[in-house]
Amino acid sequence: MNGCENAVEYVYQYIDDELTLTRKARVRWHLRRCGHCVDAFQFETQLKARIKMAGKEEPPADFFTSLRLMIEAERGAAEKDC
Repeated sequence: MNGCENAVEYVYQYIDDELTLTRKARVRWHLRRCGHCVDAFQFETQLKARIKMAGKEEPPADFFTSLRLMIEAERGAAEKDC
């Protein structure tokens, strides 16, 4: 790898396991030697895990009702403006 620029370029693909074996090895090698990039990698990994967990939670029961009412109110306001 040619430094941090390349590591950053491939970090998301590395996290998603979308790289070739050679590219993975290069990213892994860089992460072992660069504290700044390993901190960024850990942050992105944790962020992705939290987003994934949040996506599994069901919204509150009244969420869709509230959303529908807001949409209907916006439609009514838009129709009055026409």
